[in-house]
Amino acid sequence: MKLYLMRHGQAASPQVDPQRGLTSAGRHEVEQLARRLQARGIHFEQVFHSEKARAQQTAEIMSGILAPEVTPRVHKGMRPDDDPSLLWPEIESWQQDTLIASHLPFVPNLLITLTGQPPGVAMVPGTIICLQKDSDDWRIAWLESP
Repeated sequence: MKLYLMRHGQAASPQVDPQRGLTSAGRHEVEQLARRLQARGIHFEQVFHSEKARAQQTAEIMSGILAPEVTPRVHKGMRPDDDPSLLWPEIESWQQDTLIASHLPFVPNLLITLTGQPPGVAMVPGTIICLQKDSDDWRIAWLESP
């Protein structure tokens, strides 16, 4: 099983969009990243995102390109300041390759919870990290930014 942790794409300021959806540049960057991943054969069987518009839009773009048969679903407990350790037991039960689209600091905190190590680079908007489970341990397989 592979787990893909993704920070949402570039979001609009609250003055421009109170819901803070993706900017046109943010949409474009996420689409371009998804196309690069598509060329590498990346695919997901399930996609989850937080309740926030920018994470939902990011998940929809990624799913639309990489897994058009998968409907992204909102998942409670994936907001910026939620405790990732509460999600760990559920993740451990998953058997399918999964994308989680969320926020800072949730994504790096979940990465640390699962692997014990930080991402090692700045997680700019649209960054995706692939984790792979070896035996009982999660490890970072690769990381890519827009």
